[in-house]
Amino acid sequence: MRSLVFASVLALGVLLSFSPTRKLAAQVPVPSSAPPVVQVVPSPEQTQYGQFRRTLVGPGINQPKPYPGYKGFVGWSGVARMRSGALLVTFSSGYWHASPPTGPTPLPADFAELFKKLSGVDLSSINAPRGGRAEFMRSLDGGLTWSRPQVMIDTPLDDRSPSPVQLPDGTLVASFFDYDGRSNSRTGIIRSFDEGKTWEQTPRFLTTPFVGTATDGPPLVMPDKSLLLAVYGSRGKAKNEFSQFGVFESRDRGDTWRCIGTNKAAYDLDEPSIARLRDGRLIMIARPEGAVSWSSDGGHTWTEPVRLPFRMYDPWLLSLKNGTLLCVHGSYQKDKHGLRAILSPDGGKTWFAAGPDYGFSVDPSVYGYSRGVQMPDGSIYIVYLHKGGHKWDDARNESLFALRFRVLKGCRGIELLPAPGSPGAGRKNPGAASGEGGKARKQFGGVIMTRGVNQISLPDARALKDVALLSGTDLHLK
Repeated sequence: MRSLVFASVLALGVLLSFSPTRKLAAQVPVPSSAPPVVQVVPSPEQTQYGQFRRTLVGPGINQPKPYPGYKGFVGWSGVARMRSGALLVTFSSGYWHASPPTGPTPLPADFAELFKKLSGVDLSSINAPRGGRAEFMRSLDGGLTWSRPQVMIDTPLDDRSPSPVQLPDGTLVASFFDYDGRSNSRTGIIRSFDEGKTWEQTPRFLTTPFVGTATDGPPLVMPDKSLLLAVYGSRGKAKNEFSQFGVFESRDRGDTWRCIGTNKAAYDLDEPSIARLRDGRLIMIARPEGAVSWSSDGGHTWTEPVRLPFRMYDPWLLSLKNGTLLCVHGSYQKDKHGLRAILSPDGGKTWFAAGPDYGFSVDPSVYGYSRGVQMPDGSIYIVYLHKGGHKWDDARNESLFALRFRVLKGCRGIELLPAPGSPGAGRKNPGAASGEGGKARKQFGGVIMTRGVNQISLPDARALKDVALLSGTDLHLK
């Protein structure tokens, strides 16, 4: 899970300085309304995800430019559709599930032990002087072709979960958090004023009331053009201290931020996501209990969180054009893992799902972290990672996928749709966009290798094995 290492560091007493410019009033949760109701619509597990998903970045496919510490891990993605119609995908790259800098000062023994236990590799073999970085790529044709990944931000620490949103004036505002493997995790903001082609390189780090903070973003654009961002952290260093969520607001296009509200429960509120409902209220959902909470005053005060029966990680909310509330998440439910979705037609009072404690199947074969946007045709375009990157082979052979789906009428489920460029889309194996990294391509029996771009577009896993034999490339398949 994305916050696995972050959560363990918090438990070890990670410190983040807090020097607020003004005192935040104590937040007393508003009594909650009746618990949400689950409406079960029995649905089979999806089986077409392999044909309908597109590999955007993966082994031999549109790889980031090599740098010290990059071993193949890509993940924790964000996606935005801009006013021009261009798509922007952001993600983290590095050597592992978490990629803090390995020097010049050695990482603490706790991290080294955790790394060795999960990956099977000795941390001393990793040379990553600046840790992982955030990358971006753009598509000018609706996701059919993509530019080569470029550096979005590369601080001296591990730059995680970059997630952008575009303001009405065209400004792009992206949240992320950095991680040093020792004592600090900070939530940062960077902006772009040219549709994501270039980004600010001096982040604004939020001053928070928490001990260590993180966010999965993206910021939420409000009708008055202000921005809200949900973050999470704990108030103290005790091991039994539950994480809370906080809401930050910016009224100057992401230039300055202030904490306007917090909320807590008798359990963790990790990886929170917020959305604005049709009636103007805000709703929040958090890992791991699927806890939901509402705000009627723009995020200043929140109802007491109530649990949904879906245990989840990385939940994110999207209010669709027809008023339906979509939540896509990873699932803890035994035998119902992978990427799933639950749907609400009434602002979170009622949730439609495939089972009493699991959501509709999106891609049951993957780890589960994703982000998505609604397209002009009403479909949802999502980007997500394949494996969690804990095992070394998974980390060095990680992939980012794209997939589409539509929500069925009456919240009765979802229907998978082929992502542009996927085997099921009708056009096989487009290369990188012309003018954005595209080079001459050579075809091997239905598989196209893009020279000079380190990209191999594949219709299926069998083709990958063929390409490995033809090219002599060291590719590993699970």
